[in-house]
Amino acid sequence: MLNGPPMAPASKDIGTLAVASRLFRDYVSREWGLLGFAILCMLFTSAMGGLIPMLVNWDIKYIFQRHDAGLLLPLSLAAFGIMVLRAGSLFLGKATIDTVSEKAVARAQGHMFGRLIRRDLADLNAVHSGQFVSNFLYDATLVRDALTLGVAAIFLELVQLVFYIAYVVISDWQLGMLSLLALPGVAWTMERLGGSMRRAATRGMQETGDLSVVLSEAMDGRRVIKAYNLEELSVARVEGRIQKRLATLIRSVRLRAAAAPMTDIFAGLVIAGVLYFAGYQNLHGELTLNTFAAFIVALLLAQQPVRNLSQLWPSASAGMAAATRMFAAIDARPRIISVPGAQKLKVIPGGGAVRFQGVGFAYASATDPALEKIDIDIPAGTKIALVGPSGGGKSTLFNLLLRFYDPDYGHIAIDGQDIHGVTLESLRGAIGLVTQETILFDESVADNIALGRTGASRAQIEQAARDAAAHEFISELPQGYDTRIGEGGLKLSGGQRQRIAIARAMLRAAPILLLDEATSALDTTSERQVQEALSRLMKGRTTIVIAHRLSTVLDADHIYVLDRGKVVEHGPHDALIARSGLYAQLYRHNLTEPEPALTGEV
Repeated sequence: MLNGPPMAPASKDIGTLAVASRLFRDYVSREWGLLGFAILCMLFTSAMGGLIPMLVNWDIKYIFQRHDAGLLLPLSLAAFGIMVLRAGSLFLGKATIDTVSEKAVARAQGHMFGRLIRRDLADLNAVHSGQFVSNFLYDATLVRDALTLGVAAIFLELVQLVFYIAYVVISDWQLGMLSLLALPGVAWTMERLGGSMRRAATRGMQETGDLSVVLSEAMDGRRVIKAYNLEELSVARVEGRIQKRLATLIRSVRLRAAAAPMTDIFAGLVIAGVLYFAGYQNLHGELTLNTFAAFIVALLLAQQPVRNLSQLWPSASAGMAAATRMFAAIDARPRIISVPGAQKLKVIPGGGAVRFQGVGFAYASATDPALEKIDIDIPAGTKIALVGPSGGGKSTLFNLLLRFYDPDYGHIAIDGQDIHGVTLESLRGAIGLVTQETILFDESVADNIALGRTGASRAQIEQAARDAAAHEFISELPQGYDTRIGEGGLKLSGGQRQRIAIARAMLRAAPILLLDEATSALDTTSERQVQEALSRLMKGRTTIVIAHRLSTVLDADHIYVLDRGKVVEHGPHDALIARSGLYAQLYRHNLTEPEPALTGEV
């Protein structure tokens, strides 16, 4: 089968170092100028910090022991100058690396969305949109924090630590070596905490995605929730996900909080050992007061970078876990693509003939095929209708013609050109689609219509709206064509939304038109207006209609009746009625059904 389960992205754990290397190679490398400046600032900050123990040594030696009054002001000003320079370089370094991280993550988000929106429809349908939003926003935040902290850890905290350790070793090698005993214990603790943190972060990301799903569903289904008094149930669902996520986040917080105290325990052991050994040296005349004071200052200053590095590891682990998921989304590749050497689809003026030849297809999750050996010939410029019970395969034919899926066997051709051998862009550019469920975006009316053709002028947009019988109501909106229409076009009625969708198709001016019965859920007045617009839209185009109201396809040139994935009848309306088969039964039943209720917004 060509259409198996969604393609598994490269989600295996490739290791922290490999993930970090890819982040820098793919997304930070374009900012080497800013990154270099940030690193220089951090190195300068570290150097200024390294002068502090030396300054303390001199101050005790020359002021407290030798009482050299002439050095009092210079040493005081030097201390102030060092702190000012350190503060300035610290600000510039951190602000710059934050900028680099934000740019890198924004670039990664753009890359991730570009890959996501190009994935196969089957893959997109397999994952709730709330999960995608969570990956896009929450995971990216973790990656940004890991990038910022990682660079700061290497070029600020680690370099400062090296400066301080170098000073303590040079000033007294015995005390210096004693102070290094804490580092292996700290490293072991951070490694253990980091592994636990990464696992907790992965669970937290999954649970954040689950929470996004229920929030998204609650907002999408708000009308049903209110109509059926489901507010309490919705609150309970969301609260359950919140509590589950909270438990994981609290575990992550505790792991992160444990890092600094564990570091302090090892540091306390070292300080106790240093005080004991330093006291022993002083009692035997082997250690001066100024050397000991500077040593203690350096040792205490070194504790802060160690603490910061210990805090880094859990955050870096969470960031790398998020980056792994982000790269899995980026690395996923669609199966339905333009094949190598694909040519542009060429539809001559007045053309647009469509042919399904022996087409069969089954969805991955289905036990029965959706289509079996379908043969349909649609001459250019004709209108054909697809009718039949729900699940008969009507929408699947649309999906295959648009190459949302590829057939398991058989061929589909437009003007004699196999659609598998033409570019996806040219194929879909030759097809206009108007669905029963209108898809509009929270942009202006003009922007929604303009989606039909990139670069369309305002005059072309307005002409398309006139052809769709939409210009009059658009002109009465508060800002006319510049009026934002709300989420999904909720500020408009059902009929108005359909006419904007038709205007979009008008603007596209594609030779082939697919209509998923755009009037089945409208009131009588709106239906009449939309039908008039559709009549103008269908003129001169090859039109395939999925019919829910059989009374709307009486003028079809040919009708195909599908049942359980097979064409069981076909012919013009009168001939099918005379045959007294499935179509005749559906037609009689359809005419006796009451008209749908009004669907105006509430």
